[in-house]
Amino acid sequence: MIRHEISHSIWNEALSKLSKVKVLVLGDLILDEYLMGMVNRISPEAPVPVVWIKNEKQTLGGAGNVIKNLNSIGIVTDFSARIGNDSAGKSLVQLLKNQGIQSPEEFLLISEKTRTILKTRIIAGNQQVCRVDREEISLLSSEEENVVLQKIQSKINEYSAIILSDYEKGFLTPKIITQIISLSKAKGIPVVVDPQVSHFFSYQGIQCMTPNHHEAGKALGRSLVSDNEVEIGAKEIAQRLNADSIMITRGEKGMLIYEAKSDRSTLIPTVAKEVFDVTGAGDTVISIYTAFLAVGMSTVHASLIANSAAGIVVGKLGAESVTIQELEMELKKQSIIGNAET
Repeated sequence: MIRHEISHSIWNEALSKLSKVKVLVLGDLILDEYLMGMVNRISPEAPVPVVWIKNEKQTLGGAGNVIKNLNSIGIVTDFSARIGNDSAGKSLVQLLKNQGIQSPEEFLLISEKTRTILKTRIIAGNQQVCRVDREEISLLSSEEENVVLQKIQSKINEYSAIILSDYEKGFLTPKIITQIISLSKAKGIPVVVDPQVSHFFSYQGIQCMTPNHHEAGKALGRSLVSDNEVEIGAKEIAQRLNADSIMITRGEKGMLIYEAKSDRSTLIPTVAKEVFDVTGAGDTVISIYTAFLAVGMSTVHASLIANSAAGIVVGKLGAESVTIQELEMELKKQSIIGNAET
């Protein structure tokens, strides 16, 4: 396996540019709620544990976790999504403001017809006991699509990159997907996509897609298990999408990044030492990858950094993010940051 290193000068130059990057994130915004406690007994009403709740917290989920990850490394963001006119929606607006997004209502569609998506996870000790989902999935109306596209078109020149974070909850309609990609290509702005299988081959002409191997295999109609199968699958997806690159994440096997222009695949092994919670790891990968791609890093270097970031977040509870300090420490520990000018 070819060893890739990032020189100190390349790393430091990238860090100096992060604050100048602005990323637009479009996708399905979810309110994640965590009820954390302990179990001491079984309910007399049914054979289920009784969880004594000690702490509660709410955080940005779904595409909102992408915003959280970008913010944690100092990236300025705009965010386009739909929420309901309800208490969960108000909580999300406040959480976005807490992430430093000025006037998030400017880009949010606040719907009277659709409720805000709320996912509640009940955790006892270090174990997730169950998850309760409250959601109503419906596509944007034509009027809503036009509102979204007009707002983005008016500010498109401000963005260094665009992320489509698709949780298949109705915001990223075929029209939104194709029009955003078209607008971006006309301006030379890279689009990176975390896909859903139902839309998989709609993201034509993008810079990069970051499916996991299950999603990629399902889209192609076959299993992608071995290194060779994953490599062939990535190449086929790139050709069908006319994409510059395809990154397939593989859990404990790390990831593969395929670059169409050079017809080159790079296998990157996982760096996770202990997997505590995989929630949101894909959001971390696409956020960190896009950020470092936007500051001029190569596809492989940006992938190495994203892979290390994923290794950090799976060791945390819930949909968490990483800091530059954590990233740099991990990259040095893995000897990825070195003296080589590669």
